[in-house]
Amino acid sequence: MVKKSLLIIKSSPGGLGNVEGFLRNRDWIIKSTTNLKEALIFLVQQQPAFVMISIDHPNKKVRNLPKILTQAFPVCVIAFSEDTSAATYGLLNACPTEYILYPPVTGPAVERTVNKYYKDMQTRGLTPHQVRSTDDGTQDGVIAIKGDGSFNPANAQNILAQMLAGDEPSATMTGPGLKKSGFVTQGMGQAPLHGSMFAPQPKSTQGGMYAPLAKNPYGTWIPTGNPFQQRPRRTPEEIEADPRATKNDSVILRGTKQALESACNVTSFQDSAPLQQATNVACIVVESSRFSGYLITAMAKNKHIDSAFMEKVQTRLFRFLKENGEDIKESERMDLQIKQVPFEDWALDCAEFLRKSLHEGNEVAMAFFPCNNVQTRYGDSPAEEMASIKLEEMAGNVAVEFNVYIYLPRNNKYVLYTPRGGVFYNVQKERLKNQGISQLHILKGDLQDLDKYKAQNFLNEKIQEFEEKVSAKETA
Repeated sequence: MVKKSLLIIKSSPGGLGNVEGFLRNRDWIIKSTTNLKEALIFLVQQQPAFVMISIDHPNKKVRNLPKILTQAFPVCVIAFSEDTSAATYGLLNACPTEYILYPPVTGPAVERTVNKYYKDMQTRGLTPHQVRSTDDGTQDGVIAIKGDGSFNPANAQNILAQMLAGDEPSATMTGPGLKKSGFVTQGMGQAPLHGSMFAPQPKSTQGGMYAPLAKNPYGTWIPTGNPFQQRPRRTPEEIEADPRATKNDSVILRGTKQALESACNVTSFQDSAPLQQATNVACIVVESSRFSGYLITAMAKNKHIDSAFMEKVQTRLFRFLKENGEDIKESERMDLQIKQVPFEDWALDCAEFLRKSLHEGNEVAMAFFPCNNVQTRYGDSPAEEMASIKLEEMAGNVAVEFNVYIYLPRNNKYVLYTPRGGVFYNVQKERLKNQGISQLHILKGDLQDLDKYKAQNFLNEKIQEFEEKVSAKETA
């Protein structure tokens, strides 16, 4: 069975969201980050089958990675760019890897490149990841690998440790040992680099970004878990006591807490699975005369949340709100796919409130994100089965969940402009504006998909804001 695992090292936190969503929907395991240290830790720990590297990354060391990883790891390296400048195309053409993606990068383009890789391996009579560079040069910035070409985790760790410590690898690796500037390692028993993230140590540095630490299969201590977590796992009571979890006390907060607790089949905290990264979430649209927004639910192990559980929560929440005088509008629940995010940290930073409980051995959390415009506004269209939407409702450079049409009044025809799953680009949006087109058209049967599209875009913007804050703190 093909190992569908991918590490993406991108240049901006908000980049490639559509690509990641496309691939996750096709059962890919994705790790996407702008943080070089976080990426290399994942590479050593998880050994993904494929690594995509953006040559636009602000850390110039990243441009050396295609050469280094191709030689030191059993991975297929794919170079790509998020920029369309002439200089970028020059860098891509000079990149020392066989597999390159030119902008704009799309999910189908990634899968085509992966299929080409496997076809190339079959043509050459090789197993995947058996190919290695055989450059014997010894000039600075080049690693020459000699021997049988098998993966040596000790060598790989030292190469990456040197990168993170500020030393560019410029060694000749011969067999199991690595020799560089008088520093010699001998296979699996090498001495650790001082200050390296791979150096053996019994516990993490206080206040460090990567905690806790654990031994990997190669006998060295490396960080594990969610890099955003700088504290032990917290109970529902500890979350509630955090001031960031209650930015405003409100009737919807009290109703959510009561509905969540009454719907949960509470189990032991110690024996429950933790809620960490989330992409699969359930959404309840909440709108009344006093407030509106998205109530988002996430569960441990990134589980798809059971519809019966969500129905219990929504029924009890809306009953509570009505009993307390709220003129609440009925709404459909939606299952959303958002960018991968550490849910608790994101909600504590961006949501109006966060509450957590335990349900059948899993942590489950609910967070409320206020939004003034949660209901879809649409108008009439010449055809009965069609509805018009404002061009401004469409987000640029985002995949659409429905077919988008333009209407040609001269011949009374609808022309498919962007198909379901395709990306509606900013350049298209600007072109339509310049042509005086202010409305697009969709099938009325797709209006619920428009609601989902709007909610996902809103939440992904919140995630991007959060990622930019985290990135700014890391570089400060």
